[in-house]
Amino acid sequence: MMRVNMKKQKSIRIRMAYLTKNLAKIVGKKKEVIHLPAGSRSGDFIDFMIERYPQVFEKYGPGYLGFTRNGEKPKVLMLLQDGDQYEFADWTDEEIRMDDTAKRLSELGAVMELPHGEFKPPAWWECTWRRVACGKDDCSICGKIKQDRLRHIMKGEDPDDMKSAFEDVGNSLAGALRMLKEQMEEAGIELENVGEAEMEEPPKPEEFPLYQKVSMWRQEAEVLADSAEQSESLWLATEAAADFLWYKNTLAVKTYRQLCNRWHLARGDKYGEFDLQYTGYVLEECIKILKQSLAQLSELNSPQKGGLMIALTRLADLEKQILEI
Repeated sequence: MMRVNMKKQKSIRIRMAYLTKNLAKIVGKKKEVIHLPAGSRSGDFIDFMIERYPQVFEKYGPGYLGFTRNGEKPKVLMLLQDGDQYEFADWTDEEIRMDDTAKRLSELGAVMELPHGEFKPPAWWECTWRRVACGKDDCSICGKIKQDRLRHIMKGEDPDDMKSAFEDVGNSLAGALRMLKEQMEEAGIELENVGEAEMEEPPKPEEFPLYQKVSMWRQEAEVLADSAEQSESLWLATEAAADFLWYKNTLAVKTYRQLCNRWHLARGDKYGEFDLQYTGYVLEECIKILKQSLAQLSELNSPQKGGLMIALTRLADLEKQILEI
């Protein structure tokens, strides 16, 4: 019988900084540290901001939000690491036409438009969490990825190599943010003088009992995958396996997100209300795909057949609890 490490899944710390005075005032602070479960991806940070600070999107627009991860343009599907730094800046519709730094960030694809009034999830959000993205040229996520890959291929570089991927965009973006900070200093803007609003932080992932259950299920799934790799089981090369390995992580991340939504709502703040419906939809889709993939894999004659069947049964047991968050 396979044993699962019972050690709690640790969360990761992400540092966030708000570079423009107006944005710092809107969120009530100039910097903060937040906790996310291990396995979170860079793409989760865009909708995280929308859930955590809906006032930026509901009251501020029309306008624009620029952001970087560790001084580089964020790669949507890249796994977040403990200690990562995100930096955000904002501009009004008029400012972005006049600000060279804002224009430069926009050209690099590191700026998102903030509509005025009620925010509706754009279609490209699907590409931040689905294993198979839309691949359309006009998609804010896929289109930019395809452009980046083509540029490196034409230069004779490996588009999947980290050095190639960041050679142009990353260095330019880091420089653009340095210019922005310098411009702020020249304008006499002191972020240190911006007051910080008191806002209670949600519990860490492992402090939610339901997240612990989902995390344990994910760890059991990882044990199955390791066993299959050691025995060179052919099912690892199937589309069903790819879905299983991808969405097991997404399920854990989004479960924690939804628990935080409910936690906020229970305390009378609106942080969770904005994102509750969409995250519920994502969780439902993840569970549906996982159940389909596990059902297919369980039909195959492999050394992991029994474990896959157990994983499917336990997921079904968790389904109602997750969707009722």
